[in-house]
Amino acid sequence: MGFDLGNLLGQYLGGGANTAQASDDFDRAAQAAPRDTLAQGLAQALRSDQTPPFPQMLAQMFGNSNPDQRAGMLNQLIAGAGPGLLGKLGGLFGGNAGGKITPEQASQVSEQQIKDIAEQAQKENPGILDRMGEFYAEHPTAVKAIGATALAVALGAMAQGIQRRNSTSTPEKENNVGILSNIFHKIFPQKSAPAPQQNAPAAAPAPAAPAQPAGQAAPNPAPTAPAAAAPASTLNQQVDVEEILNAKLKASGQQLNWRTSIVDLMKLLDLDSSLAARKELAAELHYSGDTSDSASMNIWLHKQVMKKLAENGGKVPADLQ
Repeated sequence: MGFDLGNLLGQYLGGGANTAQASDDFDRAAQAAPRDTLAQGLAQALRSDQTPPFPQMLAQMFGNSNPDQRAGMLNQLIAGAGPGLLGKLGGLFGGNAGGKITPEQASQVSEQQIKDIAEQAQKENPGILDRMGEFYAEHPTAVKAIGATALAVALGAMAQGIQRRNSTSTPEKENNVGILSNIFHKIFPQKSAPAPQQNAPAAAPAPAAPAQPAGQAAPNPAPTAPAAAAPASTLNQQVDVEEILNAKLKASGQQLNWRTSIVDLMKLLDLDSSLAARKELAAELHYSGDTSDSASMNIWLHKQVMKKLAENGGKVPADLQ
């Protein structure tokens, strides 16, 4: 690599960079950065308050894409948002949208129709923004249509992602702690070590043994009373996962949908949410599907994590398991 990627991205931290260079800098960063880092940056640009609404930016990228890319993007939207969106697209094609959208069909879709489709997709699955970030990370030439300001936001988010990974991933690897264990620790801190008993009365000091006459053996000391066990109700008390995560969400001030998105859940817990980290979590949970289909993997991961939380003392809403 002929330049320092970290130095280039670092210019965009805090939003102070000259956006006039953002287009050229994005080209260079897109060629050198890992795909998951690029995907995270694009997803952040798509959801940022500093950029136009997601449907508008998606329509701009659609307009700047070739027919194959347009068809690929529509198929990603369908896979991520569900059958309701497929029905809407079927109306555009005279009811003939039962399978994958072809490049010829995609060429019939206008940018305004893409805005409508994107708006519906976002309502049905807020995690679709991460899916679109991953898709366009593979097609970065189409991304430049979103404008210099949005590109600068993406570059700044990429810089933050690299910083976060460098500061958090190394200790976890050194301690050989799995991602699922880190999720548990963030929600169940007591899982790593038993909590000390609360409000226990202080033990009275043992009385001093009376002096014994010379030559007489001291009596056996009184047996020490065993420590009181924690009440069964404390050990069996469920932790309200929904309440804890909603409290974290409120404190974070971020717009994260932890209820449906594994990416947002991991971000809320201040964990690495990159594609590489999610693949690692999938391996921990013995995912047997295709990890290149990140949308299907993400849905499976979210359900499995919620199931594991419920199995380990968490009170999890039934619709999330």
